[in-house]
Amino acid sequence: MKLYKLGGLVAVLACLGILVFSYLSWQDKLQGATGTNAEASTESKNTTSETENTQSEEKNGESVNTDLFANMDEQVQKLFLQKGTEGETLQLLIAGSEALESGNPGYAERLKTSLDEVYGDSIEVAIEPVEGTSYNLPSVDLSAGYDLVLLEPMTLMNNDRISIEDERKDVRDFTTRLEAENPDAVLVLHAPQPIYGAGFYLAQVQALEEFANLYGHPYIEHWDAWPDTDDIALKEHLTEDAVPNDKGAETWASELSNYFIAN
Repeated sequence: MKLYKLGGLVAVLACLGILVFSYLSWQDKLQGATGTNAEASTESKNTTSETENTQSEEKNGESVNTDLFANMDEQVQKLFLQKGTEGETLQLLIAGSEALESGNPGYAERLKTSLDEVYGDSIEVAIEPVEGTSYNLPSVDLSAGYDLVLLEPMTLMNNDRISIEDERKDVRDFTTRLEAENPDAVLVLHAPQPIYGAGFYLAQVQALEEFANLYGHPYIEHWDAWPDTDDIALKEHLTEDAVPNDKGAETWASELSNYFIAN
């Protein structure tokens, strides 16, 4: 009888042992599965975050095509890159003598069209012709805080009227006003159109380029695309008043476009 009871007790203990072992094994498996799921969830979140960052970088990269900037001076490149990266609109002013409107259309309007087609809403272009000599540059309204100004500083209109030194002072004063509205603004200079039989005007244009180099202003040399000033073919690009006709406006605009839009 005693042996029967003892056997029953052993059986009960064995069953309890099996139950405890099974419970502990189940707990281990449950914890292991939970840990694996947590790790997988963390890895998934990290992967998602990395993917989103990559997509964001790719989006920014697609919005700024730096190949277009290849012909620009470094400071102009940096300006375009900064505005493009930050998703801001670059404010550009084209200012100069009334020759910018000569032709149908003039070089300024042609350049604006090219910039709009390539850069779209990322650039906003304003055009302002100036009457008379560089003495009238103060009439240009700079209150918009332009990021970039393309200026033809009335050099031809100054011929026999304004000295080279006075023209330089007028441009320096213009720059001071520009930077007062926007300290980070960039001024790009270019000469007016060439004219047939130019005399002292050649020295004025050379002085303008020297001034640009002296003060660190980017300078666009577009005269290389025109016939020489002693070549009768130059007259085919100009009206009887020595301002650009359609052909001259196209030549001028093409050189300016090549600066801002590399092929």
